[in-house]
Amino acid sequence: MATATAIDDVITGIVSTLTAAVDYSVFDGPPTTLPDRSQTKFVVIGAEAPLETGEDAPPVDAADMSQVWKGLGAKKREEEIRINCVAVGKTSTIAAARGLATGVINDVATHLGLNPGTLDTWNALVSDVVNTRSLNVPGGAVVQMQFVITVRANLS
Repeated sequence: MATATAIDDVITGIVSTLTAAVDYSVFDGPPTTLPDRSQTKFVVIGAEAPLETGEDAPPVDAADMSQVWKGLGAKKREEEIRINCVAVGKTSTIAAARGLATGVINDVATHLGLNPGTLDTWNALVSDVVNTRSLNVPGGAVVQMQFVITVRANLS
């Protein structure tokens, strides 16, 4: 049976790889509850904004994809997947929180790369930082950096 898209395998693989590699929370999609205040950083894979939680939270853009045939008459397709993500840093100042969020993005970039999967192979990179949101809160600051992971997957 042909695979229509690699989105599920890729997101699951990225979340699994990061969870094993880092010592902070890695969420697959928007978290149902936010980490407690003692956690200074976390990452959400597959969401453009992580801070709205619960039943009444609006849906968020998680990912999109496009495919092309690979060669004339070929039965292989090349898929490009764009996964929205958010790195969050929380600490005493905006500058320090931004440094934590940037560190999370660096961790993600370090642990991506070439990843064999059930589909053949796929490779991924942090391709864009879309925006950086900063907020002073009682007792400190929070910075959210929305970024995009771009993945190329080969499908049969």
